[in-house]
Amino acid sequence: MRRLLLAALPLMLTACSIDQSRLGHFVTQTVQPGMPMEQALVRLQAEGFYCNAGSGADAVTPCTRTYKRPLRSNCLERVDLVRSATSAKTVGAIDVLEVKCPG
Repeated sequence: MRRLLLAALPLMLTACSIDQSRLGHFVTQTVQPGMPMEQALVRLQAEGFYCNAGSGADAVTPCTRTYKRPLRSNCLERVDLVRSATSAKTVGAIDVLEVKCPG
């Protein structure tokens, strides 16, 4: 039993690590520049993100989601939806920010 636990430990630890590129790939598959801002917000919220849409004049809409890690403190995944320069109702760019983990 102890050998099984020791053999599974590296797998458990990698499951707790943050894969920044995987988050970026997931976000770019979920929302794309040029799509309506409202549609992008709905898609991210359906995936567990909380988006602070603020007023229509805000250039950036920050979205966050808690990433739960079984053996460590939770992390915060962050995505900024940048409004298009030509239309506030359209996504102009997507910034996937670094995942923040305590300590």
